[in-house]
Amino acid sequence: MQQFELHNDYLSATFLDYGAILHELWVTNTKGESINIIQGLASPDTYLNDSWCHGAVVGRYAGRLTESFILNNKKYLLDHTDGVLLHSGETGWHRQYWQKKSYAETELTLQHTCLNGNGGFPGTVQAQITYRLQEQALVLEYRATTDAPTHINLTNHAYFSLNPKGKLDEQYLQIEATHYLELAQNLVPTGVLLKTDQTAMDFSQPRPLGTQRLDDYFVLNSKTKTAAKLYSPQTGISMHIQTDQPGLVVFTPTQREAICFETQKFSNTPNLPHFPSTYVAPEQPYLHHTRFEFSGIAAR
Repeated sequence: MQQFELHNDYLSATFLDYGAILHELWVTNTKGESINIIQGLASPDTYLNDSWCHGAVVGRYAGRLTESFILNNKKYLLDHTDGVLLHSGETGWHRQYWQKKSYAETELTLQHTCLNGNGGFPGTVQAQITYRLQEQALVLEYRATTDAPTHINLTNHAYFSLNPKGKLDEQYLQIEATHYLELAQNLVPTGVLLKTDQTAMDFSQPRPLGTQRLDDYFVLNSKTKTAAKLYSPQTGISMHIQTDQPGLVVFTPTQREAICFETQKFSNTPNLPHFPSTYVAPEQPYLHHTRFEFSGIAAR
């Protein structure tokens, strides 16, 4: 398993070719404490048996899909468990070795080829992820092309904690979203948008997570540059999530003191045509830009 390290004046990151995984991200706060804000696994080999997608690029379809969809009047049956395909299942890109395309001190590009029919999806897809350090930010740029019409929805599944020695409960979360997606019992979106106002999903103002745990799709306010913010009063570090995607899955599993910010289009979109489209064609490549920017950190 290959490892790649990126460095600049503020950030130091380690990536793996397996799953295009973000393994570590080190910052130094203004107190002089060196902190790895990624909750990854202990060693690279342990990711081979990981069922939680730690730090990986998820594709070719992130989120939950029902067992089939219709594209150009043809029905495609997908690999699934109990009628649901989650994060593209056992053959998903988080379980594949990616190839190095380019590598420099502050930038890494990995690429992967996914063959026609993989997981039940049409089209051979050429995908790439570029990780780039820009001052106090980690930038993720995704690109994918296909030789036939298909659906693509990508994200990164890194688990963040701005205070790894403490509880996630103490960290403050803000999300720029007035709506979230209604989910069926199997956690697949129904197509209905619900208002966050006066509900437990209202994070319009920063507030500590407390004991609340999330696995929910937030519909981002289209005119807002910053999709979400996370802040730790203990370390003084803030994290701003910026993206060109319409949705954000926020995942805080009870088994971990960490949080995922999965920027993406909505789940089950191929079966819900009023959702922002995940359709990709040979003349219409997939493009996706996300930026994790930090404050309260000092030059190394």
